[in-house]
Amino acid sequence: MIGKIVKGTSFSGCVNYVLKEDKSRLLKAVGVYGSPEEIAEQFELQTLLNDKVKNKVGHISLSFSAEDGDRIRDDDGLMLKIAHDYMKLMGIVNTQFIIARHTDREHPHCHIVYNRVDNDGRTISDKNDRYRNEKVCKMLTARYRLHFAEGKEHVNFIRLRHHDKVKYFIYHALKREVPNARSWSELRLALRKYGIDTQWKLSRTTGEMQGVKFTCDQLTFSGSKIDRQFSFLNIDQELRYNALSATMNQRQSQAETIREEPRHEYQQENHSGISLGLFTPSPTDYDTEEAIQANRLKKKKKKPKRKRGFSL
Repeated sequence: MIGKIVKGTSFSGCVNYVLKEDKSRLLKAVGVYGSPEEIAEQFELQTLLNDKVKNKVGHISLSFSAEDGDRIRDDDGLMLKIAHDYMKLMGIVNTQFIIARHTDREHPHCHIVYNRVDNDGRTISDKNDRYRNEKVCKMLTARYRLHFAEGKEHVNFIRLRHHDKVKYFIYHALKREVPNARSWSELRLALRKYGIDTQWKLSRTTGEMQGVKFTCDQLTFSGSKIDRQFSFLNIDQELRYNALSATMNQRQSQAETIREEPRHEYQQENHSGISLGLFTPSPTDYDTEEAIQANRLKKKKKKPKRKRGFSL
């Protein structure tokens, strides 16, 4: 099981998508009722309790592996129980929500839409929610003895709509080329072979790159929409790492070559009897040292003791 978290500002579009006709089944609604339009309106009314929350729409999809299809396909109760446990562990309590099951994919999955403004006007925290989401999904997968959903690597490409096919095509191209590129220009050239064009979003104040988009077959997606790992910052970081690794490997190779050559020359010179120069003591040095030692010995000679008393 895997969870995908999305936050937004409008309930209308989200609720209409989750409750689309013929492809969804409402499993539970708390704090809202009626048609999709009425449910969206009731969600919006509660947000008036706290106008400081910008992304008031909480939307989570829970996807199950096709291997769990036999257990979950006809068991709405089990899917609902898992969804409830997920919400509780994520701290999504005391608020309006709907849980709907979708039947438009091979793998079982459901959608949770909830109000981030709870019944008392407090904000439901989204701090570290992606990290917590991963941890909770692993916990529930183990608890209910489920399989991890296969994700983008094993999507049935033939069943996808044109929009999703292009998106997954770009995903696989990036997956293949980003690890081999050492700069944005290298990556751009590599993607052109797939018919994918790369555009950058520039800062209005500094002119620096701060976003990236990929266009293929007249459809454009931002990097983060393709997948979080392909956001501008993540790709830029990997490209820098690739370039640094290549440079370090090259320097190491050169250093090993240089280290071997001088060692060979030194051994030859040493066997040929060439003097080491400054490090070879000269006879004059020995003479000077002997003179110093002789002076020290003279100084250390004991003076004869004076006899006490009178001499006759």
